[in-house]
Amino acid sequence: MNDLNKRVGFIGAGNMATALISGLINSKYEPLKIIASSPEKQHLQKLEKDFGIQVTENNIDVIKNTDIIILAVKPNIIEDVVNEISDSINHETHLIISIAAGIKIEKIAALMSPKQKIIRAMPNTPASIMEGVTALCSNKFIKPEDITDARILFECVGKVSEIKENNIDIFTALIGSGPAYIFYLIESMLEASKNLELSEEEKVNLISSMIAGSANLANNSIDAPLVLRKKVTSPGGVTEKAIEGFEKRKLKEIIKLSMDEAEKKSIELGDN
Repeated sequence: MNDLNKRVGFIGAGNMATALISGLINSKYEPLKIIASSPEKQHLQKLEKDFGIQVTENNIDVIKNTDIIILAVKPNIIEDVVNEISDSINHETHLIISIAAGIKIEKIAALMSPKQKIIRAMPNTPASIMEGVTALCSNKFIKPEDITDARILFECVGKVSEIKENNIDIFTALIGSGPAYIFYLIESMLEASKNLELSEEEKVNLISSMIAGSANLANNSIDAPLVLRKKVTSPGGVTEKAIEGFEKRKLKEIIKLSMDEAEKKSIELGDN
């Protein structure tokens, strides 16, 4: 992996922390430079066994033995966790990265030093198979090398984009929650496939492969998605008939309205 000469600590050892640790280890990061804390002994034992990292039930141990601290806890306990560790954090040397959904930088900063370096990260669930997309936003105390370190960390589990925090809600609606929309599409196509005489497992595999292949084509083609769609849509053909049905039922409008509602919900959750 790119040069990351920092010790990395995780407070919280759930699915996303495990995905990030796995990504670091797969990228040849030294296991003994990673430490994770959790009240869940089974989580810690599994991390120690699977990856050879250091583990502890004491959050302060993480602070004392790391340079980068990743807050990987549920939003409803973030305040308690930050209150517990804040006195042990050095704002000049520690970089705080929060992946707690919906928690604004200013809320974390209010519980720490006013000059604390904080990055807010929003990875989505495909990070668990190293194919995620993560948004990074930061406060004014972050230095270029801090962003570089954060990018290295999250590029271990997929693509990374730097955005302003005021864009985090639309990012959440489109990309953070996006995998659920794809799963919903797969569900719908499965329901429409009752006349296809294949096992459920094979149908899931075929539909998922079709979506992955189409996404890769869109990502690698010089053509815009509209052009790619038109290339598949022969006049008077099967595809055109389906597209006409989508247009008749205003599918694009439904999607845009739903994204607007999701963005508003994200804003509401962040304000609470």
